[in-house]
Amino acid sequence: MTTPTLSPFHQKIFTHAKFAKVATDIYLRKNNPFRPASAPRTLVGALRPLRAKARPGTAGREQSAFTLIELLAVITIIGILAGLTLGAAGAVRRHGASSTAKAEVAALQAACDRYFADNSTYPIGTNSPTTVTAPAGATALFTNLLGSATLTAAPSTKRYFEPKPAMVYTNGSPNYFVDPWGYAYGYNSDGTNAPLIWSTAGQTTASGTNRWITSWPKM
Repeated sequence: MTTPTLSPFHQKIFTHAKFAKVATDIYLRKNNPFRPASAPRTLVGALRPLRAKARPGTAGREQSAFTLIELLAVITIIGILAGLTLGAAGAVRRHGASSTAKAEVAALQAACDRYFADNSTYPIGTNSPTTVTAPAGATALFTNLLGSATLTAAPSTKRYFEPKPAMVYTNGSPNYFVDPWGYAYGYNSDGTNAPLIWSTAGQTTASGTNRWITSWPKM
């Protein structure tokens, strides 16, 4: 079958079409980085990255980012957790101080019993069980149990108690015993009856006596 011969006008149109197709293929091959050179190319696939470049805001919108509300929520949660942690730490410190005070009150009471076994009397102290900070009875308790006016002085009599340095107020003479809150231990005894020993547990007014730590059972 003989191929018909195109007229010069149609030959020129056909040549221009072939040239345009070759130029389009070369352009797509060079400007489509998302496909290997051997992969088939289409005009839509090649134009997709070009459309993305033409709309620079599109990629930014597709990426996730924190909003102001989310940041405020995170900050609020962190604040709540910090408050709970600090509150728990404070409760642990208070519980530890109370446990220490209870142990020290019991140790002082046992030392008074040893003193009574040797001397047939208790150290005499005049603190009232309603007194908050007066250390008069505490100094009497200190000098009788340690046999000296200060922690570092040599005892002149038998020593019935060996306190830790943190338990002794040393900025005066005579020294006296202090509780974990830094207040003097209260002491009251007429020499015959068992002594009353207490810590105010950090309370500075008599209205908080229900929180005191005492050597006698509280009702």
